[in-house]
Amino acid sequence: MTKNQLDFSGIIIYCGIDVHKISWRVNIQDGEFELEDFTQSPDPEVLNKHLNRRYPNATFKIGYEAGFCGFSIQRALRNLGKDCLVINAADIPTSDKEKRQKQDKIDARKLCHHLQTRKAKSVYVPDMGMEHVRTLVRTRERLVNTQTRCKNRIWHLLHFSGLSLPEACEEGRYWSKRFVNHLLKMDCGGSPSLKQSLELYIKEHLHTRELLHQAIMAIRETCKMDAHAESIRILRTIPGIGEVNAAVILFELQDIRRFKRFDHLCSYAGLIPETSDSGDTKRTRGITNRRNHHLRVALVESSWSVVRKDPALLMKYKNYCKRMEKNKAIIRIAKRSYRCLNPKTGTLMAQKPKLYCLILIIL
Repeated sequence: MTKNQLDFSGIIIYCGIDVHKISWRVNIQDGEFELEDFTQSPDPEVLNKHLNRRYPNATFKIGYEAGFCGFSIQRALRNLGKDCLVINAADIPTSDKEKRQKQDKIDARKLCHHLQTRKAKSVYVPDMGMEHVRTLVRTRERLVNTQTRCKNRIWHLLHFSGLSLPEACEEGRYWSKRFVNHLLKMDCGGSPSLKQSLELYIKEHLHTRELLHQAIMAIRETCKMDAHAESIRILRTIPGIGEVNAAVILFELQDIRRFKRFDHLCSYAGLIPETSDSGDTKRTRGITNRRNHHLRVALVESSWSVVRKDPALLMKYKNYCKRMEKNKAIIRIAKRSYRCLNPKTGTLMAQKPKLYCLILIIL
């Protein structure tokens, strides 16, 4: 049989890609043999041509680790007719030896082996439009963190230089325009260099605040779009949920129907404990570190607000506090919020708790 007569119909070819900015390490197997291992340019078109030329009519199963390149590779290969999974790196089994002798070749081979198991599952690949809106919401969060760092730098400069504010000015207060002007008018002990440093820090803070304002305005405009307006309106009827927090919950969760069970939903948000059971010893290490950080923060922040506004939830929170710390109690409140939605149907449960929170979206 000549090369032009090759036909791999009915054969599954597995392809693991260790993705980097400059190059990709590609490992190809057929379930029995390791067929190829090579380095190529970071281009899905190049890989597609190579696979079609070497293994015509085969069924391809491709996978790479979720990382800096996002879902662009998956979408490109999908458009080329290839099945591609984006795999959570933490789900790929790794031996101690592999950790100590890490190589691109080994990483690509592990991906290929993982694709051949039934445990190989892709992370959720969002719609491109929803992904872009989610990026806007996350940009706003990064600007909030940057603004906090700017304020802390200013407070550090004042304390380090021995400068003090009037008693009415507190570190935790809102930084109004009047308060910022007061900082600008400080004489800094007559030192022009210290004065210039303070002014530069304040300019950085004002610039970040302006960017944050623009991000919030952009989020509000997005929330008014027909595709999101109804879901945002329903979320805002919940006590303690504002427009920005509603946007965070909506665009991080996206489609509630992708969670088969209530436990899967809680696991995604990180509202479950880490456990370590061995024999008769059972240990709980606190809340899990594997989570959607943005969603969990929004849920917990909203829960702190809702317990102050809903007497029934306040009573439930107080009962929790009798047998656990406050931070653990508020996690229980946040977790209870999920029970108002049935993940299988995406609709409200008939017996929802009085905690209206938080996942009323995607009705």
